[in-house]
Parts: sequence; C-alpha cells; structure tokens
Amino acid sequence: MNIKDNRQAAITSIINSRRIHTQEELADALGEKGHSVTQATLSRDIKELGAIKVPDADGFYYKMPSRAVSYNSMNIEKIDISGQLCVLHSKPGFASAIASVVDSAQIEGVMGTIAGDDTILLLLREDADTELIENSIKAIFNISEIIVRVANRDDIKYADAICKEIFISSQERKTGIANRTPEYVSEKILAGKAVIALSADGDFAGFSYIESWGGKSFVATSGLIVAHKYRGMGIARRIKEQTFLLSRRLFPQAKIFSITTGAAVMKMNYEFGFRPVPYSELTTDPEFWKGCEGCRHFDILKSHDYKMCICTGLLYDPSEHIQIQHPGE
Repeated sequence: MNIKDNRQAAITSIINSRRIHTQEELADALGEKGHSVTQATLSRDIKELGAIKVPDADGFYYKMPSRAVSYNSMNIEKIDISGQLCVLHSKPGFASAIASVVDSAQIEGVMGTIAGDDTILLLLREDADTELIENSIKAIFNISEIIVRVANRDDIKYADAICKEIFISSQERKTGIANRTPEYVSEKILAGKAVIALSADGDFAGFSYIESWGGKSFVATSGLIVAHKYRGMGIARRIKEQTFLLSRRLFPQAKIFSITTGAAVMKMNYEFGFRPVPYSELTTDPEFWKGCEGCRHFDILKSHDYKMCICTGLLYDPSEHIQIQHPGE
C-alpha cells in the first residue's frame, strides 16, 4: 500500500473504533498513528472514503459507509466502453477513489484516468483490448453480472429467499413493509406479474411484483427488495424500471401507484413521473388494503379508515403524461 492508502486505512480504523466528532479530532488521532496530514488532504480523504456525519447526544460524529470504498464493486454502477474511451459511473463522491484504484492496477491498454464527482474517464490505447479491460475492471472491483427480467415458472424456487429478505428488511427499517408468503410470491411469478434480479451464477439479487386493483383501473408496484449482498449496485432502480415497463405493457390505461416509507424508492418514483398523493387518490379496493395486515403499522392505517398511515402514497397517471406529436413525424 502507498502512503495515501495507508493513511485512509488508518482513518477507516479510527472512525470504526471510536466516535470522532471533528476533523481536528481525526487529525490528532492520525498523528498518534504517525500520519501528519493537512486539513485539505484530510477533507479530501473523508470525501473519497464516503464517511458521513450522523447525530448523537454530543452533536455529530463521523461514520463509515456500510461498505468500504477501495476495491468495492458497490461503488461502480455502470461501465460504458466506446472506441478509445471507457466511462465508469459511480455514486457521487467516489470517483477519485475509484480512479486511484484503477491507476494503481496498471491495466494493460489504459493510459490514464480523469475523475469527476461520479464519473471516471479511462483513456485507452488505440490497440487496447476493450473486453480484457472491462473484465479486468470487473475482477478488480468484484463486479458480478446482474440480470433483471420478468420472472417465470423456474423462479418459484426463489420464493422463500424473497420472503426472507422482505421480512428482514421490515425488521431493520422498523417501518411498514407488509410480509408476504412464498405462496403469494409464487402466484405473482406464475401470473407473469413479477420482476426478478439474478446474478450470473443464479444467485437471487432482487424482486418486485405488480397487481391490478379496482377493475384494472389501478396497478400497484409492491415488494421491491434487494438482497443484502447486492445492495448499492443500482439494482433497485433497474428492477423499478422493468416493473414500471411491465405495468405499462400489461395495463396501459391504468394508474400506477406505490406506497412506501423508503426515501430511495420515493426518489426513483419521482424520476419515473410519479407524484405524492393522499390515500384518497389510490384504489379503494379493500382487497389491496388487506395486504397491509401483516405490516406492524396496520393498526394506524385501520384507525384512520384506510386514508392515512406511515407510508407515502405515490401515483403515476398516464393521462398526465401526454406524448407530443411533432410536425412532420
């Protein structure tokens, strides 16, 4: 490891072992470990490592992300190669760290890197083997291919794993995620109303399903879940996209809705054209709301006559998205 890697490893160790509230505290702790660092360098290290501040009784302290930055596939969301250019897309703030790893790897055919905030440009030699470069990047960052598609009969074997992930997530978030049974999940798969994500070796990575309500005038997208080991790879968005497309294909005139407590799911919905709405704009079909009975917040929903709960209602109305025909087309 070079000086920078050693220093960042020390920062990670310090933050993970005790609560550090300020950069001055962190600099002093680094000094105790033999690392003298300027404020500018320390700020850059903190950003590259993805350390964030979270509250406690004494204010805010630094906390490392759930997965480390270096050599971590979770920070690269997409690889694009065209001609003598290769572009890596990462989460915001991680580009410099990823570029440093790529530079250190000295991949054959890569002349150098240019990093922004969430994009890394690799400059390739004219005779570079692009397939070799892509495979090298995937190997360095332990990236596995994830297939996202409409689920079929062969995927019923994943029903237990899907339900387990849904249950665990409900416990972790301490919010309203309705439990589902393997039989229920299997029904959605057999009906062609589910989307599944699988790794190249057939490992379950994620899932979601749709169902129509109110005489097919409404479609709900539900049960979006990503297996723990595959989180942070952009899989949730890919599942959401395929679920949305499936809903539009099967029920082109229906309003699509979702209820969720997750900020990330809300953001994705907004990007697809959903808007927050009161429950009065969602389906009144009692069968839909029965699905919430397994949720820990069901009593809240019931006490408010199914018109309000912890979850936020989100709606996509196709009539609000008019396709404009341009002259001459």
